[in-house]
Amino acid sequence: MDQKMKSANVLVIDDDLGVRESLKMILKDKFSVSTLSSIDEAIDGLNQIKPEMIFLDIKMPRTNGLEFLKQMRVLNSTIPIIMITAFPTTQTTITALRYGAFDYIIKPFQPSEILTVAEKAMNHRIELSEKDRLVENLRMAVQQNLFSTAEALLLAIDAKDAYTAGHSKRVSLLFAFVAEKLGMNKSRIEVLRYGAFLHDIGKIGVGDVVLAKPSSLTDEEYRVMKRHSEIGYKILEPIDFLKECLPIVRHHHERYDGTGYPDCLKGDAIPFEASILSVVDAYDALTTDRHYHKKYSHLKACEIIKQGIRIQFMPALTEEVLAIINRYHELNTENERGVES
Repeated sequence: MDQKMKSANVLVIDDDLGVRESLKMILKDKFSVSTLSSIDEAIDGLNQIKPEMIFLDIKMPRTNGLEFLKQMRVLNSTIPIIMITAFPTTQTTITALRYGAFDYIIKPFQPSEILTVAEKAMNHRIELSEKDRLVENLRMAVQQNLFSTAEALLLAIDAKDAYTAGHSKRVSLLFAFVAEKLGMNKSRIEVLRYGAFLHDIGKIGVGDVVLAKPSSLTDEEYRVMKRHSEIGYKILEPIDFLKECLPIVRHHHERYDGTGYPDCLKGDAIPFEASILSVVDAYDALTTDRHYHKKYSHLKACEIIKQGIRIQFMPALTEEVLAIINRYHELNTENERGVES
């Protein structure tokens, strides 16, 4: 027998001790079998047992087996559930199948009948798992290809403007560090990190003359430059796995006083993650050489950002982000000293 099947957890839920023990005896040589006498016990024990197949009696005290079947299909649609009953009716059979039952066994049953349906159900689950794995691999491949394409566009932007080369990658790394220290969920950080990396993707739609201009921009040139956040939003909007990133791409240039762009959001109306990115983005811009200024020191950059609190930046959040950035700077300085020594 397939090792996947041999190690599979089977849960039997029936208020009749005799039925529970009979099924356990039939299945124990081929599966790992747990038995419970009520739906309440099953609900409490699901996380611990982690069943990969369930035999479920329909007529149960207090909670009907069909109701539990309906709940399970919402919780986990991949677990095959085989219904058991001593009182079959056409309507009950139709309802069970409509609710997602894999099969239907009538008491009294034969051992061969149980083994046949169990192996059939487990093979079905294995096939579904393989398909899910293939779909997930495909999704990851598509995601990676999309990200690689976006990265290529960013490299094109860097090629246009050598002063901002590496900016997106640095911002992404620092954003992830800050988000983690703020206690953000790791899986959410992983998604938002893409947004931080791609926050300037819209600059692909801004002309070279504006991007690389060594002097101050005219009002018209500044209007063109401000369009990059909206362009970036439109580029990424069709990509499903980047939906959560869209607010930080669109709103990382909003200002606390409402004078930012593109939507003139003010105060708490600015998305939390966008407020974080705006500080990180400003810090990296200040601490690297640009056309319009030489890079500032870490301390000077933090001082400039503090001066913008309540004007450009969110008050309490910015203080917290700057404290984390200071720690990040200290760690990098320590690492550089370690390399030199």
